[in-house]
Amino acid sequence: MDTIKEILKSNDRNRIKPLFLFDLTIDTDEKIIFKFNLWSRNFFPRYFSSKDASFHKKIDLHNLQTYKGDIDSFTDIAFRGAAKTARTKLFIAFCIQNDINHYRKYIKVLSADGTNSKQIVTDIYNMMVAPRIIDIYPEIFEKTTAKREETMGSFTTATGIKCVADTVGTDQRGALQDESRPDWILFEDFENRTTLRSAKKSLAIWDNMEEARTGLAKGGACIYNCNYISELGNVQRLVEKENDRRKVLIIPIMDNRLS
Repeated sequence: MDTIKEILKSNDRNRIKPLFLFDLTIDTDEKIIFKFNLWSRNFFPRYFSSKDASFHKKIDLHNLQTYKGDIDSFTDIAFRGAAKTARTKLFIAFCIQNDINHYRKYIKVLSADGTNSKQIVTDIYNMMVAPRIIDIYPEIFEKTTAKREETMGSFTTATGIKCVADTVGTDQRGALQDESRPDWILFEDFENRTTLRSAKKSLAIWDNMEEARTGLAKGGACIYNCNYISELGNVQRLVEKENDRRKVLIIPIMDNRLS
């Protein structure tokens, strides 16, 4: 560990970057998660003002499993303040920058409120253009001859990865990027008190979510970040569909055993 600390203090891109790069074909889950935590704590320590809870290890593992396609979906049901969104944003940025084979090419963020999904995409973008990050990863947004977009709700990297925000109320058919379908979807706060008041609206959201899921590229996967506020809505539907390929993690509002 002293060697890692010494490398991180060196400001030498050629020594620092290999600490974080990973290859899905040879690196173990344990090694990739270690690299993720090393990367996120090194560049974004403000997200780690509190000690990790035990369930954070499960969040990291299941997020990675969706990225690899080892599972079809991960439903992360946790109280506000559990850091499920923060860790997921960090993990998406980490994968875009450090997967040497760029396994996922088209990432979508969908929420009930378009402002929310746009903010998440913006946060991911801002993570990757932070000065310390750009020094290590100048290739991510280097200028190329290809026409690319960099907006509040959508960006495409020079390495060919697209990340776009939308709402679960939007028709999800026909989404393509360079003839490729979305292959990794984050559903964020897709259910709230307002959507639950209308069975018709709730069903329409579910239909659009399913449309997005079934429209994934082969091997694609979903992450559902949500709160458990009703046993009658779409979160409950996801809980009931739990199986070996559809992982569900439920974190209670308060449990002293989680500390």
